[in-house]
Amino acid sequence: MPLLLAVILFACVIGIVLALITLSLQRISGRVIEQYKERLDDANSIMDQGLPPDAWVEQFRKRIEGAADDSSPGSSPQGIPSLTLGRDKSAEEIGEQARRHCLKRLKTLTSFMEKGKFYDEDQTRDTVVKSLKNVYDMWAACHWSDLFKSDEAEQSD
Repeated sequence: MPLLLAVILFACVIGIVLALITLSLQRISGRVIEQYKERLDDANSIMDQGLPPDAWVEQFRKRIEGAADDSSPGSSPQGIPSLTLGRDKSAEEIGEQARRHCLKRLKTLTSFMEKGKFYDEDQTRDTVVKSLKNVYDMWAACHWSDLFKSDEAEQSD
């Protein structure tokens, strides 16, 4: 009887472990699919609009607005340094940092799209990669505000 109980207990433990492994693999594969979808959506958005996705620039947009608020007259006492990280930078410095950040992310995205095995043919890959490289060149030559300009104009409409 104790041997039968041990075998049943062992089978239950194995079943629970396998169920947990299966659930973990489902969550991991779901996250991988989500990341692929996000990257493909980012590439489509960049190729369609020529602008960085909102997720790439949102944190910088907030910091630029904060820097503009801090630089307005009477917003902070003279001689007291800001204790908030990043607030001591001007909007121009933050914008340039955002442009470099977007260039770095675009370069990573272009590399991902170039190495991807999810194309129907090589011509499609070449078209996507060429388009992303053209956008990279455009962003490298532009002022940081050009990366934000069209988004802000759409938001104000």
